[in-house]
Amino acid sequence: MPDVTGQRLDVAEGSLDAAGLDHRTVGGGTLGVIMHSRWQVCAQSPRPGLKAFEVTLIVARACAVPPATGARRIVPDVRGENLDAAEAHLRIRGLGYRVEASDEIVVRSHWIVCEQDPLPPARGRTVELYVSRDCDSWGD
Repeated sequence: MPDVTGQRLDVAEGSLDAAGLDHRTVGGGTLGVIMHSRWQVCAQSPRPGLKAFEVTLIVARACAVPPATGARRIVPDVRGENLDAAEAHLRIRGLGYRVEASDEIVVRSHWIVCEQDPLPPARGRTVELYVSRDCDSWGD
């Protein structure tokens, strides 16, 4: 897995295409990503150096610089996101996280964040993620 973090989205996609990797984009605002050259890759999942067939790219117009280590940060709402995208969002913000699942997680992108603690707009250092393969039956 090449490291495309910090690159323009169009450049990152070209690198991933050349490496034969499938990719999808998370982010892009209300209208989504229209001009790929105007978006930046803030994080990727899985992380660089791992073997994978697909990568999720978390994009923004400009990536935020994470605050100082140990600072309490505003917690984003990652409910409804698949686990790998939620983890990438939290890493971008410099937040730690713990994952609670009822079964062994094999493919992270198949798991959805059903609940989280704390909820936004709280501030914190870590977030507890409660995940399931199907949030409709979560908590039954």
